[in-house]
Amino acid sequence: MNLKIAIPLNKEQKIYHYNPWTAPSFAICSVSSQEELFVCELSTIVENPWVQEDESMICDPMMCSDGCSDTVKADLNHLADHYIILEAIGGCNYIVAGTFCSNIEKVMEKGGITIYPITPFITEPELAIKNLLIGLKFTKDMKKIVHK
Repeated sequence: MNLKIAIPLNKEQKIYHYNPWTAPSFAICSVSSQEELFVCELSTIVENPWVQEDESMICDPMMCSDGCSDTVKADLNHLADHYIILEAIGGCNYIVAGTFCSNIEKVMEKGGITIYPITPFITEPELAIKNLLIGLKFTKDMKKIVHK
């Protein structure tokens, strides 16, 4: 198993629990299996491209949840704006997220990235990865049981 996981980070390098589109940066971590062990390493930390484009958007609380009206969500230009996140995390298999808007959900799906919801009490990136791996194992094992 070789996975790439994107973790939205706040300025303190803890998990950013709002809409990933507004995260200041992302940790890109690689997880591989070696025999019976999982090896996780931080590949890089990348800045959200929106920081360079429009830093005021990053701090806008209206962008932190699905607060956009249905009309705005349907606007192709608004949806296209969300695709810039793929510049930072394209090629990842998963992104952990506390909350996310429906446009991020669409973008991640189109980019081949699965959103893995993370609870707000998990703040450390390493713990988020462990939580994701446990969840994936549980889901995989449950599928085996259900299909017997």
